[in-house]
Amino acid sequence: MPPARQHEIKDPIHGFIRLSQPERMLLDSGPVQRLRHIHQLAYSGYVYPGATHKRFEHSLGVMHLAGLAFDALVNNAERWGGAAALPAGLDLPYWRRVLRSAALLHDVGHLPFSHAAEDLLPEGQTHEDLSARLILSAFLDAPLAALEVRAEDVAQVAVGWPRGAQDDTASPQPPAGWLASLSSLVTGDAFGADRIDYLLRDAYHSGAVLGTFDAARLIDRLVLLRDQPIGDGQTGLSVGLHSSALQAAEALLTTRDALYEGLYFHPVRRIYDHHLGMFLRLALGTPLLPQGEIGGFSGNLERHLSLSDDEVFSAIRQANLDPRASGHRWARRLERREHFRLLYRSRQQEGAPLVREIAVAAREEFGPGQVVYDPVERRPGRLDFPLLARSGALSAQASSRLLRELPPVSAEYVFIAPEIRDQARLWLRDELKKASKKG
Repeated sequence: MPPARQHEIKDPIHGFIRLSQPERMLLDSGPVQRLRHIHQLAYSGYVYPGATHKRFEHSLGVMHLAGLAFDALVNNAERWGGAAALPAGLDLPYWRRVLRSAALLHDVGHLPFSHAAEDLLPEGQTHEDLSARLILSAFLDAPLAALEVRAEDVAQVAVGWPRGAQDDTASPQPPAGWLASLSSLVTGDAFGADRIDYLLRDAYHSGAVLGTFDAARLIDRLVLLRDQPIGDGQTGLSVGLHSSALQAAEALLTTRDALYEGLYFHPVRRIYDHHLGMFLRLALGTPLLPQGEIGGFSGNLERHLSLSDDEVFSAIRQANLDPRASGHRWARRLERREHFRLLYRSRQQEGAPLVREIAVAAREEFGPGQVVYDPVERRPGRLDFPLLARSGALSAQASSRLLRELPPVSAEYVFIAPEIRDQARLWLRDELKKASKKG
């Protein structure tokens, strides 16, 4: 028989990414191709002009890395054995196809401009819910059938659907912790392919961080460990790391914190997210953006697939030119760079007033429509995972002071309308003087 056809895509981060013919069918599906029109970092390109990459290439990178991570688990089971040995009876080619499919599809539920306006979904819904529903929908039936994978397995690995549950219809039933372990290869905090790719890709395109981390070593030292705590008093399989790659994991976390500080929490990026959200609240469900519902996104899959950054950009341009259009005020601020300016941000020094107090006082002084208070926190501080050492499996925190003492990444901002910026700065100077005297 002739060899199976392979496709190659050149990527600036990972080099050549290779796909099988059925994977190419999945790549060419409507939900995945839509990601060509979803910016990875929303309006960050207005701060770092190179940061205009899309969710499409990110998803390709996650698929590539997830496949490498799976291969590392298999190879390291032979290399180290013992606690890292794979359970018997697993159909490894099947689960590798599931994992790569899940990695490619994990972001298909993202809204226009990714995270910037996710709070406009119906209450209780997230982009992960939309991803799971799309994976289980008829939109992806044909390519998943060509890959000979169960949509339920792909959804479980991609976004943990159904959350916290094992699918009793799977035959044979995978070992306890297996599906969660595969899911962690995609979404895990310490070494998930999603996190590894977006940190490398965002640093590359933005230039916000000069140094990165050794992703190749991090992936090469992944191990699947048995008899690990998996919740509810149970033990099972869990992905960990060989102790020889602990420094690579620490470097990943250091890079992550640097990107949060310099890119994800950049104040101009944050205020553009706010202005975009305000525009969408007013424009969705109107003739400008009829794909949504009044005040938000509908959660309807067909409408979701028909709406991307392109339609929103077009609506913003139209609204900017028409003072009567819904959301004109916010469209004008986005298009003409008349965004609110930073007035005050969180300070660490002793005696500094709380940012919320500054925001409340500023609203009383200038009016609520002239002030934006933006508190943001994106992750917990402490992080732990199993570490395979010579003495056996142990907690990574036991070997890493950085992991034990890692603080949360957070920020608080007060923004002011640019028309009154100078007046507000004079007012703030007086307020800070009063606060220092009280301290």
